[in-house]
Amino acid sequence: MAMHIAGLDADIIDALTQVSTPDHRPDALTIGVSLPDSPDELPACIADVDALLERELSRVSPRILVAVVHAASRLNEGRAFASELIDHASVHSSNSLGRDLTAVGIVLDDGQDRALVARRIAEHLSGRSNLGDGTVVTARDLRRVTLRELILEDVL
Repeated sequence: MAMHIAGLDADIIDALTQVSTPDHRPDALTIGVSLPDSPDELPACIADVDALLERELSRVSPRILVAVVHAASRLNEGRAFASELIDHASVHSSNSLGRDLTAVGIVLDDGQDRALVARRIAEHLSGRSNLGDGTVVTARDLRRVTLRELILEDVL
């Protein structure tokens, strides 16, 4: 079974779909979202992401979540958004589903890194690691090392 993919950013979903294979963890959920261009749109975006998370977490009941946030040249805002997103997912999974969730965020600040991020996620989800809950990394960092190596840097 391939990884479960959901989200609100068609480009990220397409990139993840292209690298999805049957050897990926069946207990993994990947989602892709975009930070809105205008701060006025942020509350609606958060509500949409929360609804998506709750629906997909209940449907898939994953052990690991990898969230990709496209933050077009707004790295700090993207990191904060990704951090909140994965925190919300972990809390919802624990409180509502009674299931521990390892949640990792990746901030994509340059659309050119989309395919690289998808490949790194695919590599990661071929393994069985549940390390790094709460880790948020940037796509730029994935240019030099794997997602597992970045998680281990963060954890250690």
